[in-house]
Amino acid sequence: MLTWGTADRVALLIHADPSRYVSRARARELEDLGFAVRSVAGAGHCVWYGHLEEFLEALDDLQFDR
Repeated sequence: MLTWGTADRVALLIHADPSRYVSRARARELEDLGFAVRSVAGAGHCVWYGHLEEFLEALDDLQFDR
């Protein structure tokens, strides 16, 4: 189960892997800030387009305990 520290909102980033826009270092920074970060291998900028099943799986593995 994910915990969100002191964040007052659940924050989620799903990005392509590899990504032209989100470096591995930035993804780690976002995780440190309380974001849930998931990647979809081989996806393009619009992760859900063409990789819908993998996108939905990235959502399914999250449990929001607020």
